[in-house]
Amino acid sequence: MPRVDQKMPAAPTVAAGSTTTFRLPIGRKYHSLSLVGAATAFAVTDLTEIRVLLNNKVTQRFSGSDRNVMNLFDGREDAADSAAAFKLEIPFDRYGLLTKAAEEETAINTGSPDPNTGKVINSFSVEIDLTGGGTITGTPSLDLYATTAEQDAGGPGTVPFILKSTRDFAAAQQYDISDLPRGGVTSQFIDKVFMKPSTSTLDTFVVLANQYKLFERTAALNERKQRDGIRVPQAGWYVIDRTEHGYGGDPFDVCNLDDWRIQLNTGAAFLLTMFTHYLGQLGD
Repeated sequence: MPRVDQKMPAAPTVAAGSTTTFRLPIGRKYHSLSLVGAATAFAVTDLTEIRVLLNNKVTQRFSGSDRNVMNLFDGREDAADSAAAFKLEIPFDRYGLLTKAAEEETAINTGSPDPNTGKVINSFSVEIDLTGGGTITGTPSLDLYATTAEQDAGGPGTVPFILKSTRDFAAAQQYDISDLPRGGVTSQFIDKVFMKPSTSTLDTFVVLANQYKLFERTAALNERKQRDGIRVPQAGWYVIDRTEHGYGGDPFDVCNLDDWRIQLNTGAAFLLTMFTHYLGQLGD
């Protein structure tokens, strides 16, 4: 179906230190959103948190800076166009895959009921928290544009979720992260894991399912392999990416497992921020 690019209805208010909410029309399939900001001085760092909500439940959560880094890793342009304006992409398609079907599998398909379960996305909104300080000077403005297509029949389909979580590592040693949600309606597959330590480095990554190693690399090898594909590793960030070479059909299946974990070797004590990208179905 042909894609359409349109400006979305304006948010009621846009002000420093407040939350701006965009409510999107239902009945289209959303491939991506583009957030355009302007003021005397205004940057993506002033977007302290962005929340994507389907049926009034948060499905994705990140700051403007974090979303920009994820976009840069995927090979997209930097959102920091100037000190007074930016254009930040919020994608729902999985970017840079080799087939259109794999890319578009995770578009947000609104207003289409599942004939078996009756589930349907009948509410779609984006909430944006603006810092009360930061670099904002002048009167900030935010506009939201969407790239959409005709909805697909058959229901919401595959929904992309992004879970933000943190872990406090007390010393330089091996840590096992085994408490990530898995096997639920919204957490059937893990597509990517972005990891950002507050200081120091991560040295090695191992992914185990029921004690069987699915993935084992040093940080340097991981970045080298990602540069061989379609990704652009970012300084200070570490990513386990199952789409790194453009294939969409190889996420980690985390259903029906007794154990699934990531083992990390750390160079020092630090706070680790993680963004786990899931593929799932619309929850209740």
